[in-house]
Amino acid sequence: MTKKMQFEKNIELSDKLATYLVSKKPFKNKKDKYTFVAFSAKDEILNRKNEELISQLIKEGKKVVKALQTSSKNTPWKFVFVN
Repeated sequence: MTKKMQFEKNIELSDKLATYLVSKKPFKNKKDKYTFVAFSAKDEILNRKNEELISQLIKEGKKVVKALQTSSKNTPWKFVFVN
């Protein structure tokens, strides 16, 4: 997967994640700043690339949260605090 393709897929996935975060506000009580990395429910290649991205972000000193897309309408995202 090219960087451009990864970027385009992440933009689309991030839009869905942002819509969820704004509407549900699951982190409204968190004061720290986090970098969210979205993981697709279906695209394993993108997910492997995003694992590499997480490693880079941690090296940069960022606090990272994995946002795991699910196939559930009731809970479309699961969150894992990486560091």
